[in-house]
Order: sequence, then C-alpha cells, then structure tokens
Amino acid sequence: MGSLPRQKSPGRYMDGTLHKNLEILARNIIRDMTFLMFIFSSTLEVGTGKSVFVQQVSEALTELVNKYHKRKIDFTMNNIVFRPKDLIDRSFKVPKLSVVVLDEWEDTHYWAELGMSLRQFFRKCRQLNLFIICIIPNFFQLPIGYAISRSVFAIDVKFAGEFKRGFFDFYNFKRKKGLYLKGKKNYDYDVVYPNFSGRFVDGYVVGEKEYNKAKYDDMIRVDEERKKKPITEKEIIKKTFTKLRTNMPQITLKKWAIGFGCSERTITRWAGKERVEVDMG
Repeated sequence: MGSLPRQKSPGRYMDGTLHKNLEILARNIIRDMTFLMFIFSSTLEVGTGKSVFVQQVSEALTELVNKYHKRKIDFTMNNIVFRPKDLIDRSFKVPKLSVVVLDEWEDTHYWAELGMSLRQFFRKCRQLNLFIICIIPNFFQLPIGYAISRSVFAIDVKFAGEFKRGFFDFYNFKRKKGLYLKGKKNYDYDVVYPNFSGRFVDGYVVGEKEYNKAKYDDMIRVDEERKKKPITEKEIIKKTFTKLRTNMPQITLKKWAIGFGCSERTITRWAGKERVEVDMG
C-alpha cells in the first residue's frame, strides 16, 4: 500500500486493458485449452524488461485462475525455465492451469531447439491446460505456424525515449498475423498498429536475487554440459573441411564432396552456400 499515487488497495499495478484480456484467457483455460503467448522486443533484444513484465503477467494469470476456478496455484521459480528442452519436463511438474515461462535463452541452436520443443509440447502436453509464455529475441524468426496459428497474442516490450523501460504494445490474434506477414520481409515492426499500448512498472515477482541466481546456475550448467559433450566424427570432418578449404579455395565443391564422402548439398551448407565456379583441381 502507498507505493502508487491514489492506490486504494494492496497489489501490483497492471494496465487495465491488458488485465481484461488476461481475464478472458483465465476464464476459458478450463475449456480444454492451452494458450501460447510470445513476448519480444522491437527495439533491443535484451534489457527492455521482458522478464519482469512476463513475471507480472504470469502472476496476474495465476491469481485470475485461482479466482475463477477456485484453485490455490502459486507462481514461483518452479514455473520458469531457461531452455526450450526443459519446457516439456516442467509442464508435467506444475499443476493444471498453471503458467510456464520460457525465459530468454542464448545459444546458437536456439531457434531449432525452440521449434522442436514446441512441436513436442503440443503433441504431449496439450491436455495439461497450461499458459505457455515464451520470451523470444525476435518475433519474425518464429516458425510461421506458431507465430500465426498456435499463439493467442504477442506483446512487444520496448524502450521509449532514452532507453526508458516500462512500455509495451499488444497484438491480438488478428493483428499479430498481419504483423508477421507484412513485416517479416524487412523486419519492420511499424507495418501494423498494435491493438493498444500500455505501461508496466518495475518489480520481480519471484524475487530478483532468486531469479538471477537461477539464471546464472542454468548458464553454468550449460557450460558444463558443453565441456562434457564429445566431438562427433561429423564435427571433426566439418572442421577439417573448413580448414583445408581456406588454404585451397580453388577446388570445386563437387570435388570436396567426393573427397569427404558426402553429398554436394552437405558441402554447400558447410561452405555457407558459396559456390566456386572455376575448377583448377
């Protein structure tokens, strides 16, 4: 109480229009539904406050579910994962009607793993009736099926002015489809107007120290797994090809394919789709 002007009751501030949209989802989740939502940033990929915003949305959804469906569900660090492959396992460990957040995750295989994890999730976990909120670096890099058909809305959390946090744009099912189809070619977020824009305030739901520790521990776990992962024969061959081709770029990709015993398509992919026209081999 007393942390906001004219505050009349305990609680956290949330944009009223956003809250009404969350109410619609909370009321209808019980109808054998699973709701997928994406949070991204059109200004900078990191630092805009997406994690804080998503925790507040998750808290509101949890409270609304408890209100409408007489549940006693909590939103804690147990509801947050940092890697796509952990999404399915965690979904089976939380109660039905819970929120599961896939927080931002930095890795060269991010998009491939995200797409695979979402496919597996909808095959295995749809009956769990969950809210799945994915924080992603870029809306236009999503597979079209999840950007348009599978997700109920998308929210752009962004800076305003001189890197001022606390602003968002909301795109409903129809508007996010237009944004994806019209904006993807040039990565243009201005081609479609959002349904509405709003503000949010600072404040971690699960506790900033607890959240940062969990994120740091996950990063350490990823680094340890990479160190233990053995280098495959395929990776060794690929590295050898890259090194040799730097010294002998004049040989055609077709001859490289014959030499390494693989298809020309594979060699083309390794070479970054660059083709050598002159055969001097």
